[in-house]
Amino acid sequence: MNKELILLPSVTYAMKAKGILDQYKIRSYIQRTPKNTGVKSCGYCLFVPNRTDEAEQLIRSKGIRVSGRAKREEL
Repeated sequence: MNKELILLPSVTYAMKAKGILDQYKIRSYIQRTPKNTGVKSCGYCLFVPNRTDEAEQLIRSKGIRVSGRAKREEL
């Protein structure tokens, strides 16, 4: 299973990105960005368990800026 997060510049963009992914039947979850990412972020990101690369490409194609990617912390 993929353990990467898609980092977004604001919680508003995280919500918009999730809505886009929902339309394309790509499961995603909004969550707090881990503090150890080293990327300046609003504090929210998307966890996409499957199809992460496809999800990021789709989000970018819809005009949403992606701040980067980070590894998801193990629970």
